[in-house]
Amino acid sequence: MLPDVGEGLEEGEIVSWLVAPGDSVARDQPLVEVQTDKALVELPSPVAGQVVSLAFAAGDIVKVGQTLVVLEDGPGGDTAPPAPASTAVTAVTPVGAGPSGTAGTAGVAGAGRPKAAPAVRKLALDRGVDLTTVGGTGPGGRILVADVEAAAARPPATRVHVPPMERKTNAGSGDRLGWVEPGRHPLRGIRRVTAEVMGRSWSEIPHLTTLDEIDATGLLAARRRLAGAGIDATIGALLVAAVAQGLRRYPLLNASLELAPPGAAATPGESGGGSGSGGSGGAIVVHPDCNIGLAVATADGLVVPVIRNADRRGLADLGAEVRRLTAAARNRRLDVAELRGGTFTISNYGAFGGRYSTPLIRPPEVAIMGFGAIRPRPFVVDGEVRVRPTLPWSLSADHRLIDGDVATAFAEHVTGLLAEPVALLAELLASGSPG
Repeated sequence: MLPDVGEGLEEGEIVSWLVAPGDSVARDQPLVEVQTDKALVELPSPVAGQVVSLAFAAGDIVKVGQTLVVLEDGPGGDTAPPAPASTAVTAVTPVGAGPSGTAGTAGVAGAGRPKAAPAVRKLALDRGVDLTTVGGTGPGGRILVADVEAAAARPPATRVHVPPMERKTNAGSGDRLGWVEPGRHPLRGIRRVTAEVMGRSWSEIPHLTTLDEIDATGLLAARRRLAGAGIDATIGALLVAAVAQGLRRYPLLNASLELAPPGAAATPGESGGGSGSGGSGGAIVVHPDCNIGLAVATADGLVVPVIRNADRRGLADLGAEVRRLTAAARNRRLDVAELRGGTFTISNYGAFGGRYSTPLIRPPEVAIMGFGAIRPRPFVVDGEVRVRPTLPWSLSADHRLIDGDVATAFAEHVTGLLAEPVALLAELLASGSPG
């Protein structure tokens, strides 16, 4: 049955089957790739035995507790609690794949898609190996890392190269950005989840957006000086540090809004902000930790890994974490836990050359801040127009909770720290953050 592989998971989407009816499987062998609300997970077999039937096809939505696959126990296949699911983000069903078949069809696993783990697929892509030309030596013909390495070691004339233009691309990842074959395509995987979340954001949250730009001369100089001192603090790390300090100063932006359903009976609240809802209107939940999500564009869509306790980390630590999470997101190696628990989001759309944007808030958060590309632009300095590197920024806030004065004060504080990084370093030291 489909287990709850995440906090409060209600359903998942079948992305692909890794086995077919009649296959023999080993205990803990991955059976199926399931897209949850955050990540793609592989579900392992709880027993050794043989696959009798598949209850759903690729593209189907399955509720937690519904039967996924029927297995016949084999020798040594005593039932055991399911092993923890592999939670690495990996490729979703490619755009242009056909519609899902009927439940229980055998063609899901055997219709030309080689059986291989996400890490093996990524390795094949990196090595330029076409998995359809590789013979698998694993259980049930599953392709292993050794099989891909062996195929990559063959002379180029004997293996098929995957042209870069045929690979699925996304923001900043190739010449075919935004290109899709004409026709009808199923909405699946990360794109389906993104559509649902952004639809909720736009329909449920009244957005208040403010934007401007700052002189980034000091920011770039601080980055160079830190690098000269052996501190590899990226611009992204400085952005996260400034936002985290802003959330400490204005914790209302590090909150969630819980509204009671219409007509709900009033629940007596406790004086001083107890656990009651404070009446039928709902509650404001101010989070004690600043867990900042960092929006990362990948080949499969946008994912948002979370930097936990960002307000208690030093610049070197933040720099290492930004690099690690960004690489893990793009290599599809994020755990589900690394995608949950965010309290505020940063969107660095400037990485692709953008200037201004109106970023959409990720429910249940109440704000998101975006940063554009640092480029030379006209800027007024001491009453004169000069060419300076400027950093554009945008802040969207939930107007049900955040008024314009609070949003402006938060934005001014954050951008002030970025324009004068000495003030940022002073706040980091005052807050007790390690160097």
